[in-house]
Amino acid sequence: RQYRIISDNARTMLGTIYLPAGRLIIDSSKPVADQSAYTVIVARLINLYEGPNLYLNANYGATSVPVPDGFGPKAGTAALRS
Repeated sequence: RQYRIISDNARTMLGTIYLPAGRLIIDSSKPVADQSAYTVIVARLINLYEGPNLYLNANYGATSVPVPDGFGPKAGTAALRS
């Protein structure tokens, strides 16, 4: 299944996007999630179109939004796979 973010107004995406079997398509000409304290994305596939800058900030202490188990400052290292 496909999920799309096609807005030039997606500067705050605070929390977790969980699509372990899904495809996330981001099609924006403006920065995405750059004003969020943190963003966690779990997806089978992520495609960036139209040249967006996707920010995955990790300032977990700047918000009261809970961080899922397995993520955050005590979880270990991050990884990107192709």
